Amino acid sequence: MTKQPIQNRFSGQALLFFLCASVALADGSPVFHTNTVVIPGTPKPDYLETYVDPVFKTMITRITGDPGTDIQNVKGKWNKIARHGYSKRAAWNCDQSMLLLAKHHGYPSYLFLDGTTYAPLFGRNSVPGAETRWHPKMPDIMVYVKNNVIGYWNVRKDKAWPVASFEGYSELQIGLGEGNLSLDGTMIVVDGRKGRDRIAFAYDLESKRKYPDLVLNNVEWIDWISISASGRYIVLHGKIDGNNHRNGGDQTQVYALDGNKVGKLWHAYGRPSHYDLTIDENGDDIAVGGSKSKPDDGRVIKRRLRDGKVTVLTPGGYAGHTSTRNLKRLGWAYVTYQHRGPSWAPYWDEVVAVKLDGSLTVERIAHLHTKMIDYLTEAHAVPSPDGNRVLWASSWGAISGRPIGAYIVQRARSGEKPAIHSKTDSLDRE
Repeated sequence: MTKQPIQNRFSGQALLFFLCASVALADGSPVFHTNTVVIPGTPKPDYLETYVDPVFKTMITRITGDPGTDIQNVKGKWNKIARHGYSKRAAWNCDQSMLLLAKHHGYPSYLFLDGTTYAPLFGRNSVPGAETRWHPKMPDIMVYVKNNVIGYWNVRKDKAWPVASFEGYSELQIGLGEGNLSLDGTMIVVDGRKGRDRIAFAYDLESKRKYPDLVLNNVEWIDWISISASGRYIVLHGKIDGNNHRNGGDQTQVYALDGNKVGKLWHAYGRPSHYDLTIDENGDDIAVGGSKSKPDDGRVIKRRLRDGKVTVLTPGGYAGHTSTRNLKRLGWAYVTYQHRGPSWAPYWDEVVAVKLDGSLTVERIAHLHTKMIDYLTEAHAVPSPDGNRVLWASSWGAISGRPIGAYIVQRARSGEKPAIHSKTDSLDRE
């Protein structure tokens, strides 16, 4: 697409917001201005060193060590690729006592850190299922799937047990890498096979209820599928109608739990794309991510699941990946700007928080300092449950894109403690 001049891409409220830019505060207060800023040439910090972002005045800590050095408290050495999984997969557990680096390309492959100090706690080189997710209510528990089983895994004790098994089903996955549980942890959608059929179904982990199969044989390509944040809807993303051939489709269809369609197909390419699911300020289930089609190309938008209504959330830039794993700071989404280049002002090589109420409020948090040359060098920023910290992957500008480490920014003011309000009960089985 031909880039429009910046003055033509802003209109009405967005232009007013751009012109009424505020000034960054030296005390680390959140930065909301829409000025285009220069990326600072900041030296790569040492392991567990904290420094202040010279532009946004936020505190950033490198939490992974140099490749080949010993991992403290854990048998193993740091690899040249040591990062978290993905923007839509929570890295912190629900009470923020642990942090998972699920893409450590060495031993151990799953590396658990202290959620506050980032000191290594323990590693797991063997996990019970093909996919795992932190439970939103139980700190020590991850939900896993394997073949035809959904189960719980106590990561501290390394003990796993099945919650349900489904005879005649196989190859179950949690949405092909991008599915999540509902906010209360009761609902999940898995996809897989039943005989020759490609299927998906919702399951209630609490009541042990399986919902009807959604047969997906006519879907040309499935990117991912997930339960919505409330647990009321199934969301399918991929190439669904076969008529949109740009980059595989990037389309969405919403379903009720019984498999009936809710609203029309979101046919336009990537409207939104790289999105996550959450609840907005009105209590509605929404998808929030960057748009890749007119009339809001590049902007962050939200779409209401029940009817597809679109609300534009940002005044400019070209958004990349979005995360709403900030389950205890609802009303915001966290977005990385790492695509299309700096000519799409004002955000570039940044992670920001976007307010979901349509006010065009964007909190600028930190520079990413990463050069995107392949999938693993994508930042995939993901917030902590309380939203006060954000984790991302970065090569820190290395031309080769290696090594890739993990970094965390503290978005609250210096000296503030994150406001954590979470259920601390833990499910345990002997």
